Amino acid sequence: MATERSPLVVVGAVAFAAGGVIAAWSMRAAKPSTPPLAAVTGALETGVRATRDAVGERAAAVTALPVLAHAVATDEGTVRDLAGKEITLRPRAGEHLEIAQIDRASLRVATLLRVPADAPTSPHLASPGLHATITGGTLLVTDVRDVMPSDPVRAAEVRGALAVTAAVDLAPVHVALGGGSARLELAGAILTLGPVGVTDDTTRSAAIEGIPGLTVHVAAAPAGGMNTAGLALGALVAAAGLAAIAAGLRRRIETRALAADAPVVTDASPPGSPAARPRSPTGERYGRYQRVRLLGSGGMADVYLARATGEAGFERPVALKVLHPHMARRPEAVNHFLDEARLASRLDHPSIVAVHDLGRAGSEYFIAMEYIDGADLDRVLRSMRDRGAHVPLAVALTILRRVCDGLHAAHTACGEDGVPINLIHRDVKTGNVLLSRQGAVKIGDFGIARAATTVRTTTIGETKGTAEVMAPEQRMGHEIDVRADVFSVAALGYELLTGAAVNLDLAILAQLGLEGWPHLPMPTTIRPDLPVELDAILIGALAYQAAGRPDSCAALEEQLAAVANRHGLACGDKEIAAWLAGELPRLLDRALFTAAGTPPTQQAAIA
Repeated sequence: MATERSPLVVVGAVAFAAGGVIAAWSMRAAKPSTPPLAAVTGALETGVRATRDAVGERAAAVTALPVLAHAVATDEGTVRDLAGKEITLRPRAGEHLEIAQIDRASLRVATLLRVPADAPTSPHLASPGLHATITGGTLLVTDVRDVMPSDPVRAAEVRGALAVTAAVDLAPVHVALGGGSARLELAGAILTLGPVGVTDDTTRSAAIEGIPGLTVHVAAAPAGGMNTAGLALGALVAAAGLAAIAAGLRRRIETRALAADAPVVTDASPPGSPAARPRSPTGERYGRYQRVRLLGSGGMADVYLARATGEAGFERPVALKVLHPHMARRPEAVNHFLDEARLASRLDHPSIVAVHDLGRAGSEYFIAMEYIDGADLDRVLRSMRDRGAHVPLAVALTILRRVCDGLHAAHTACGEDGVPINLIHRDVKTGNVLLSRQGAVKIGDFGIARAATTVRTTTIGETKGTAEVMAPEQRMGHEIDVRADVFSVAALGYELLTGAAVNLDLAILAQLGLEGWPHLPMPTTIRPDLPVELDAILIGALAYQAAGRPDSCAALEEQLAAVANRHGLACGDKEIAAWLAGELPRLLDRALFTAAGTPPTQQAAIA
């Protein structure tokens, strides 16, 4: 359409105008401003949904373990003796679990085990299902499951119950509130967010989807005084607006073309087509993709295991990345999301997670990606570190070489015109390396990648990435090239080959100085069976100055290949798959139970 405008241009124009408004506003007392109700409810519903899915997944996995059915047939003393031997619960941060026994005649509830020990008793143990409570300044979601005792005699007298409880992350709600206030009400309990005691005639209320009876009341921010820094802030915002307008004009044609290619799911889709199928009230369908379960949640999007459906009963699993509703109302967030899909869709390599599709269902944007059935490297390494084990040398070197191959393919990828786009990942770390059960090694999450045609520098204090493994020039917001990814690959390789955690944040530099950088022991002093050549290769690729590192991931891979060939340390998919098959059950043990005879469950890794 002729009237279509780039969101960045629109945002830039708004920011430029806002600069003047801010300056004018600073000259007088600030007036109260009520936060958008939709933004607050959207942030809260996203948090509720993520917590509900997380406790549901955990409760389902734990109740499926045979040792739990045995435990609820015994008594508190026996379960206490089992703890640390046959049964070990390891809750995640902010989560607590409780196992109880319920007398069928009297309905008396007896707690058998509570983890952590000082966690409060769940008030819902006798009522299976999802529950929510407000307590201690926190919104909690609990999933209660029935557990049938393994002893038939005891099963006639008692039944077991498992409760998994976690707190809803309310940080995004605070962000949506700005300086405003919200009051959550549930079953007579009240939780106040923002300034306490704010009263305003413009207070608005809404029910929260996913928790019946929960309502949120949003009130205006309190009136403020003179803002003496307003003039400077106004100038800064106006300058940012001009920069956004310039960037938007450059990206206008490209962004419009990408949006035009994205399938838009509407009620007007042809009858019988996948897009015309109704979505459930909880948003479980996105066009031809049927949501199965939550795999992970971040500040920008949720990632689900989903089914791609087609004609004649065709189905295949995909990883579906769905932009949070409150983020979808922010043009800059949508552009960032579209950038990720646009960049990643240009990459076609066996060691890169493939992007299949970009779509929009109503107001919700999603990216359909290759689903990797296996585990991410970070989880595997943490599990091995806990028990003092190392990745077999041939497997470790092969994984590292494939990471180099995939990144080099990204670095040398070209646009439709055949011109290299000079893509830089910028967040290479163990958590973004995915291992499949078939032995494939995949690099995922190009969410903060940048090409030469986009911004390649970052302002200090706004740097995106993982500080512990980030190249110094990237950490300081300087211009970067592919050698920033080479640095991060070397940090990943150091951890993969030695098993030792790596922290190369600049705080270490400030403490220890540049001499001796990167302030890490030689790899062979940690793991003596490593070929000695790896000391120079890894430490050299971690050089403080980019000029001291290999000039590409391909060059680093050549160095590693020479070591592998010299020492007979090459392997294939079959060897990686066999090693990973031995590690996956331990990941389940680490996260949930340690129980003899417990079968491993599917470990889903996401991009």
